[in-house]
Amino acid sequence: MSLLWKLRHYLKEYWVNYLVAFIGLQTVALLNLTPPWLIGRIVDEISKKTLTANFLIWHLTAIAAAAVAMYLLRWFWRTQLYGSSINLAKKMRSDLFAHFTRLSPSFYQRHSTGDLMAHATNDLNAIEQAAGGGIMTMVDSLIAGITVMGGMILVVSGKLTMMALLPFPLLAYFTHVFGVNLHKRFGKSQATFSSLNEEVRETVSGIRAVRAHGIGKRQQSRFNKLTDDTLEANMAVARVDALFWPTITVIYGMSFVITLGYGAWMISQGQLTVGLLTSFTLYLAQLLGPMLQFGWQFNVFQRGSASWERLEKLFAQQPDIVDGEQELAGTNAGDIRFEVKEFSYPEADYASLKNISLNVPAGGFVGITGRTGSGKSTLLKLVLRHFNLGSDSSITLGNHRVEDLTLESLRRHIAWVPQQSMLFSGTIAENIAFACPEATQEEIERAADMAGIKEEIEAFRDGYQTMLGENGINLSGGQKQRVNLARALLSDADILLLDDPFSALDMKTEARVLKNLKRFYSHKTILLVTQRLPELVEADWTVVLEQGEIIEQGNHKALLSHNGWYARIFRQQSRRSDKEQDNTELLSGVSASLAGGAA
Repeated sequence: MSLLWKLRHYLKEYWVNYLVAFIGLQTVALLNLTPPWLIGRIVDEISKKTLTANFLIWHLTAIAAAAVAMYLLRWFWRTQLYGSSINLAKKMRSDLFAHFTRLSPSFYQRHSTGDLMAHATNDLNAIEQAAGGGIMTMVDSLIAGITVMGGMILVVSGKLTMMALLPFPLLAYFTHVFGVNLHKRFGKSQATFSSLNEEVRETVSGIRAVRAHGIGKRQQSRFNKLTDDTLEANMAVARVDALFWPTITVIYGMSFVITLGYGAWMISQGQLTVGLLTSFTLYLAQLLGPMLQFGWQFNVFQRGSASWERLEKLFAQQPDIVDGEQELAGTNAGDIRFEVKEFSYPEADYASLKNISLNVPAGGFVGITGRTGSGKSTLLKLVLRHFNLGSDSSITLGNHRVEDLTLESLRRHIAWVPQQSMLFSGTIAENIAFACPEATQEEIERAADMAGIKEEIEAFRDGYQTMLGENGINLSGGQKQRVNLARALLSDADILLLDDPFSALDMKTEARVLKNLKRFYSHKTILLVTQRLPELVEADWTVVLEQGEIIEQGNHKALLSHNGWYARIFRQQSRRSDKEQDNTELLSGVSASLAGGAA
């Protein structure tokens, strides 16, 4: 029952519906007393041989009227009760989804997607069942049970009722024992389902890698093991679950035997009529339903309680990033200043960034480069406030520390293209306009043109209405990057954070996109992370990171004259680019010669 107290904030929104349903239940329980009492009267009239046609017709009509009334009332209260449980589950799902959107990246590093999906489906389904069927059976069993026992005492005999209820304490004992075991086992079964869910998600999302490496049998073996674990956990639940009804049936049978034996003795002593014993046995038969419902609702509440405990742990998680109160505005909103003394990722034992001092003026184009793992992407994530800075460090936009800004205001002024392209199920147009759903088709096409993918989209049979699979599985890596870039360019953000957005592009397309950025988006502040140094030739300023520290900075010409890491890597990449260009021209010439010879 503690589950209902924990869910009180959700239940109170629908208290009127629950109250109406409970009134309907009570009315049905009272009406349900009528047929046994009328049948008992008919039996007594038969035993006395005084039954008349008029008496029988009126009593049968009353029984039929009670049945019709109960039918209508049962339909009414079920719509109220189950409708409320569905709305409650909808509200809880919305709250859980909203909670997921507020949590920080560190939360998603600790929880797998499959586990979170299991919480949002199986666990919420169990709670919905408890809030609907569980509450219904609990109230119905209490109302019907108490009403029927009242009828047994008032209409028939208190002594016979007391004798019939002697085995009932056993019901409370076994229900408690089974409930404790069921709670533990159901929690374990939900956990195994989470693991199974995550394994399926990973395999399906990475099916190309699974096939490419020929590890289908290994994945099948892993899946089979998890399936066996899930099956065993569910069988453990089923073994306890299966004990409820047989136990209740045995206890009810004991009660029925006592009733018949003691009732027959009371008739022999002249303390009871055959008709009243008939009514009592019919009442006792009605008591079987509440008894079975009592066991079933205890089962349902234990499942719901185990699921709510799992969900409580998620709701208890608080975002690491606290929302500020200031709004970012002004003509210098794109001005960024970094003063990072030291930054370490949560649970990391080393600093990812150290002694970073950098000023990026509004409208500036700044390149960030360095070896893999030098902290380039980390710098952009700190601007987005994916992680908290220490008290001795700061990043300011305009005249505001990022910690003082509301997250909505901060991210409204920033467009981010991450290393890993993220596309959603939907059309290409919808993906480009993801952050600006009100964008016109003309604006979408212009953004695609600036990102260098307009012609390729139009070459698809359905053009911008081409449906994308999960994470754009039907696009190449370069096409995904450019769709993500088009999405960023379509936004009205003052700042563009580009985290290696051209890694899958050829040199010609890359040069075209860079030219568009420099020409049409020079009013925006651009931070470009890349290891392809020719992309940074036109940058206003470039910083080179090494193990989280700036080891070089300046414009392209100054860095070349410094003759450090930047100059060395730039010359290596330039020579490689020249060779690739020569090979391309050679292949083009050979192709042209072959074509001419064929002609």
